[in-house]
Formats: sequence, structure tokens, C-alpha cells
Amino acid sequence: MSPLNLASPLAPRRLKRLPLALLLAGSASWTQGYAAATADPAPAPASKVTADGSQLETVTVTTRRREESSQDVPTPMSVVSGQALETQRVYRIQDLQQLVPSVNVAYMHARQSSVSIRGLGNNPASDGLEGSVGLYIDNVYLGRPGMAVFDLMDIEQLEVLRGPQGTLFGKNTTAGVLNISTRAPTFTPERSIETSVGEDGYFQTKGTISGPLNDELAGRFSAYRTRSDGDIKNEYNGHDLNGGSRDGFRAQLLFKPNEDFNLRWIGDYNEEDSSAGTRVLYNTGPTINGVNLYSARAAAAGATLVNGSHRKVNLDNDQHVTVHQGGTSVEANWTLPSDFTLTSISSYRFWNFTPKNDDGLNVPASYNAGVSVEDKQYSQEFRLASPKGEFFDYVVGAYYFGNDLDNKSFAYYGPQADIWNGTPAGALANVNSVGNGHIKTDSFALFAQGTWHLSERLDFTAGVRGTYEQKNAWVTRDAPEGGAAVTGAAATARRGRAGAYDSGDLNQYSSSPSGLLNLSYRFNDDLLGYATLSHGEKSGGVNLAVGSAPTAGADSLLIGTERANNAELGFKKHAVGPTPATQCQRVLDPGQCLSD
Repeated sequence: MSPLNLASPLAPRRLKRLPLALLLAGSASWTQGYAAATADPAPAPASKVTADGSQLETVTVTTRRREESSQDVPTPMSVVSGQALETQRVYRIQDLQQLVPSVNVAYMHARQSSVSIRGLGNNPASDGLEGSVGLYIDNVYLGRPGMAVFDLMDIEQLEVLRGPQGTLFGKNTTAGVLNISTRAPTFTPERSIETSVGEDGYFQTKGTISGPLNDELAGRFSAYRTRSDGDIKNEYNGHDLNGGSRDGFRAQLLFKPNEDFNLRWIGDYNEEDSSAGTRVLYNTGPTINGVNLYSARAAAAGATLVNGSHRKVNLDNDQHVTVHQGGTSVEANWTLPSDFTLTSISSYRFWNFTPKNDDGLNVPASYNAGVSVEDKQYSQEFRLASPKGEFFDYVVGAYYFGNDLDNKSFAYYGPQADIWNGTPAGALANVNSVGNGHIKTDSFALFAQGTWHLSERLDFTAGVRGTYEQKNAWVTRDAPEGGAAVTGAAATARRGRAGAYDSGDLNQYSSSPSGLLNLSYRFNDDLLGYATLSHGEKSGGVNLAVGSAPTAGADSLLIGTERANNAELGFKKHAVGPTPATQCQRVLDPGQCLSD
């Protein structure tokens, strides 16, 4: 059993929730198997040794669809190894901003989550719009940011690319890419199990087993379960909120009959049952002419407000979120004659989200309100990469992405609804309102990027992409049900908030070009300079909420194309530092170093 480890000082939220972590390992043979299995299956580039004897670790990336050192890639990027994520105890996408500069993750729950790079992102809860930052797991694009909101387990490497992408990646994005790679099946036996415990009932268990099934087939299975009681107290019933459970597994097969062909199948499933998204009241807003509208309406409805600074709420109804998601992918790689490489990636994913939201009061102004989502996506990518080491090397590809999404907007008002909303008596009290939205997306793209090695030090790269997308959508809202019969101002207010609506067919067709020009020069073995001009476009979408459409018109639901122009001038230099072993010896005793 290894010693207790303090949670990372880089994670202040986790420091409170997980001050102590208990790591349970099986035996020495397990640790040795893990070390052998995680070694590169192919020889890695040699590490560089500096004049003072310190060693620089080579970081291998595939951002240009080839294995190469990150130092040789003339683009701004950050690379975080799976070992670093585990060491810092970063298990979720929303915690990455603690490790990766210029990355910000907005998170309330799985639907209201988004990733931005350099401050560029978009509305996290717009179901009819893809994100500005492309999220990829094992080369599969995730159409919803919430698809990545689960515990990261068994991660090999995480790469963050800044600026428009698309001339090499499947889906076109304007702000950047977050590319996550999981550990592949190994032909060396590997087993591990880890359990962490902490405050507020925090308990997490993760396990992995990997190894050969025969000489040509290897398998890998990883699973996790995380639960916590929550760190917000509900004064109404004494329950803890903002906790819950998350479970998931990933199964893989790697078929490698020879050095010229390999096929990797991945299937995964994740679910969440929690009270994530519970909001506490820190401020009731401005007081104007001696009146605080929020407090006045709450008092009129008979509600008792509590101070959120003590992480307390006063809710008379449930606060609940369920998420079910999963998918499968198959990636095949062929080495063709003359060392060309052909890659095919096929995938299917689904994502279902169901919320139950209280109104924030201990009186029934609303019983439940929110938006549930059912999402399915399909993708197919083909890439052909030329041999390395030629005067001109290139990657060309074709990509298809299909998406089918339905959402349901609902509001079940209580007897105090009119007091709380400031509507005429009877307008919303005990009224139920349900709306539905649907969007179908078909996206087709051709892309290519090539590099001319003009000299041993000077490279010129050009890339181009053409994307055509068709989106078909509609938005409806049923006539309100329940409530008392009303006329006059109350009837007008009811129609405005919950009246029947049908947008009819909403169609959007767009052609989006993307391009890149890059010039790089290697001043010496340690210093690389580069200049980049790039343009990225992605099609818009449709707002799948009725909103002001009854008065502004159905066309107001359409969202236009997003465009980004990017200019980069940068340098990359190897940072000189001690080897990992040297760092280990300075912090731990030698025996612990040998077991790492």
C-alpha cells in the first residue's frame, strides 16, 4: 500500500473535497506490468541530453496526423500526459483550466457546459449549435460539450491546439481543439486499481485490466465509480445537494495481425445521477428607490431566503440531473505500398440529459422547469498520409458528420407563480407548458494540408478545407394546460409566456471554407520560430427555444455562420530541466522513486 497523498494545491475546490487520497495497489507485479504496458509500442525519438547532463523528455504528438515531437510542430499547443492528470488528480474536463493556460471551462451541469480557448467560445446551453472549440476523444468529434463531462480515466495524453482548426481535423472549428487520447490495449499484461476517499462522502474507484487475447488480438477494460454526498445543505429538508454518483466503463480490442495493419474498436458507456447545478443565492440584486425586487417578491410569495455564502439553500422541490451516454468507434490503419498510410474512423454516439430544477424558493412558485435532450451522432472519416521524409509530405481526407437532436422545454408552474413572476393573478398559477425542438445536421467536408521542406531548417505549410452543411429544424410549443380560465391581461400574459407556437420548417444551408498558411524556421536544435495565418468557419445553427419568436418571427431563431481570422507569431524552445528521476530523488526516498 502506498502512502497517503495530499490533493493537488492547484485544485482548490478538490482540496476541500479531497484532502486525503488513499491509493490501493495490488502487488509489485501489477506496478511493473503497468510500467511496461505504458511504454511506447514503437521506439520513441531519443531524448536530448544537455551539456550539464540533464535530460529533456521528448513529447510525441499526432496533431498533424503523424507521430512527431511537439517541439517540431509550428503551432501554439499545450500537451498534458495522462500521468500528469493522475498526479494532479484532475479527473474531469472542467478541472483542466487548472493545468492548461488559456483554457476556460464553463460548467453548471452536463448541458450547461462549454470550453473556450483564449476567451473564444459560445453559449453552453444552445442545443442547436456546435461549440467553437472542437472536443475529440480517440479521434472522434463530440457534438455536445456535455459528452465530455465525465470522469477522465485511463488517459494517455491530452493536447490543446489554439486557433482555427479543420485542415487536418474532422470537424471544422474556429477557436481550437481539445484532443484526448486514451490508452490503447497492450500485448503486455497490465492491471491496476485505485481508490480515493475524501470529505463530504467522496469515494472514487478506478480499475483497468489489459493484455493479449492471442498473438494478434489484445483487449483492455477500464471502469470507474465516483460518488459524493454534496457540499450544499438544503435547509428545507436537511438533505445534501451538489453531489451524486457517476459511473462508466470503456472496453477495447486491438487487432494487429502484422506491422502494416491495425484495427482498434472502442465501446464506452457513462451515466450520472446527481444534483449538479444546484445554485446558491449570494446576492438578491440591486435595491432601487428602497425596493429590492427579488426580496420583495420572495417575501410576498411567503418564501424564506437563506445566505448562500454558507453554501445553503432552501428548496421545497427536487434538484436533480440524470445523464446517460455512450458510443462505439472503429479506427483502422493500413500501411500501403510506398509507405502511404490510409486511416478510417467510424463512430456512433448518443447522449441523453434529463433535469429537474427547483425555482430556488421554499414555496411552490414552480415545481419543475428545464430542458431535456436526446442526441445521436454519426461520423465517418478517411485520411491518406504520404510517406515521411520527402521534400513534400501531405495529408488529405474526407469527413461526414450526422446529428439528430430532440429537446423538450418544460415549465410546471405552482400556485405562487404569478406573485414570483410579477404576472396578473391567474396568468401562470398551476399552468403547465411544454415545447419541443428538433434539428438534423448533415455535414460533408474535404480537407488537405501539405508541407514543403524547403531546406533543412525552413518549412512552408499550406492547408485548405471545404465544408458543406445542411440543417433542418423546427420548434413548437403546445397550448398551455391547467390553471384557471382567465381573460384580459392575465390571458395576454399567459399567451406570452406559454402560448402555442409552431415555427414550421427551418432550413439552413452553408458552405464554409477554412485555410492555413504557415512558415517555420529552425534556428538551432532547441529553437523553432513560426508565423501562421489561418481562417476558420463553422456554420451557425438554430435556437431550439421559442423565446421571442412569436413576435420577432421564426427567422429570429436562425443563428449565422461563425468566422475567425487568426495571425500567430511564435517561438518554441526546449526548457532545460532535470530528468523525472532526478526530480523524484529530490522529493521522495529512492525506494519510492523506483516504484513510480
